[in-house]
Amino acid sequence: MKLIARIAHPLLSIVLSCAASGAQPSRRAAARTTPQAATKSLASETFNLTEESEVGLEIVARSPGASWARKGAEASALLVSVDGAYNQDVLLWAGEESYPYRVMLGRLARGRHTVSVSLNTERSAAGARRAEIKALRPLPFPTSRASGDLYAEQLALSHSPIIYARANTIDRFTDIPLLMYYEILREGAGDLVVRYTAVFTNEDGGTQTAALMSRWGRATDIEWVYELRVRGGQVVEETYQGVQHETKFFKGSRAAGAHPLLADASDNNNFTDLACSAVRFAPLPERARLESATRESVMDLHPQTYRVMVEELRREGRISETPADVNTIYDPREYLYVEAGSGQEGGAAIAFDVKLAGQDKTFSTDMGDARLRIERSGYFRTAVHLPKGTNLSAVESVTARCGASPKPTGAGRCVRLKFLRVLMLDENFVPRPVAAQPQPEASLALGETKVFKLARP
Repeated sequence: MKLIARIAHPLLSIVLSCAASGAQPSRRAAARTTPQAATKSLASETFNLTEESEVGLEIVARSPGASWARKGAEASALLVSVDGAYNQDVLLWAGEESYPYRVMLGRLARGRHTVSVSLNTERSAAGARRAEIKALRPLPFPTSRASGDLYAEQLALSHSPIIYARANTIDRFTDIPLLMYYEILREGAGDLVVRYTAVFTNEDGGTQTAALMSRWGRATDIEWVYELRVRGGQVVEETYQGVQHETKFFKGSRAAGAHPLLADASDNNNFTDLACSAVRFAPLPERARLESATRESVMDLHPQTYRVMVEELRREGRISETPADVNTIYDPREYLYVEAGSGQEGGAAIAFDVKLAGQDKTFSTDMGDARLRIERSGYFRTAVHLPKGTNLSAVESVTARCGASPKPTGAGRCVRLKFLRVLMLDENFVPRPVAAQPQPEASLALGETKVFKLARP
């Protein structure tokens, strides 16, 4: 099986142009795509704000008969309105399971407001045009002047991006954002940086599925979206991830206060600030502290994300008991996921070999292909397929192997190597981790290895 790490990222045409005013495109899009006859009111909640506030919303809902894995019955769609105006769309991707969908409504003035949720039959799958709202909870976040960490969190909530759906995903139930998180970073001489990242169900283009598992330890797509830099209490720079992973300055419109409007613009979920589409999403971001953790660890807090990841792969024919091409993998519950951290220097890359008790054969994350080794530094996750029926108790050891990347640049080394843990997904897609035995950080030259044991009770 020949694998490459990345393929072309076509820029997609977006169907609607954004006006200079932030909220107007959304209302026009809503009028065009969700006529009154196509919606059914499900729930509403009136609340009073004692001061101007950013407001989130938790919608505990389910979609009877829906399944993200079943073509034609993937999910029902909800339309969220605030004070009678379109706000955003929500796809009930968790299906029949009641799930707390948390979204950001934006900045609202002091006083009385009404949020309502309707069934959007036009945007719902034909076999999933039912929805039940179990609870509707407005979540006010006061914007009174604060300092320190609280100020940073207020800033993060008030600038969280709104994402317009990619044109070729609308009504196809593919590549939708499941979660958004933000990191608060301190850089330079007092700069405050807030970075937002979204977790998408998958990517229709970009890294091939088998390579995703080896290089990233997942089949979801995790992409940084938008970043702002604050100096002396003023926003001095705003950037976003453009097509081809190019960092670009944000010059687009805003809505619901200071929330930037971005559109998913490529098959591997990169963005543009120049366009919008008929559907938009505004996930309520949660703070992530990733100083010593992987980006994928955010998914661990929401096991349903693994389930919907697998369901989309299955619906798209990317899971098989006998994978035959680079875009087909085994059931992700049959993989061992390895988490570690290291710094790759001089064109070095790292991979891991897994030894099972009672077996001479080892199982390698790079499958013998240098292009599937991990070249990036920091904390990362990788995955390797194990024989069906293997559980964590059978894992005897994990060996880190420092090798050359496809394009070495010098005397490569893998430095500050720290093995964190392994995990597997249980039958219900819940991550079950086992930590590594404590060891000091290591440094490996090209060709060197280090064996790690798991911590057993």
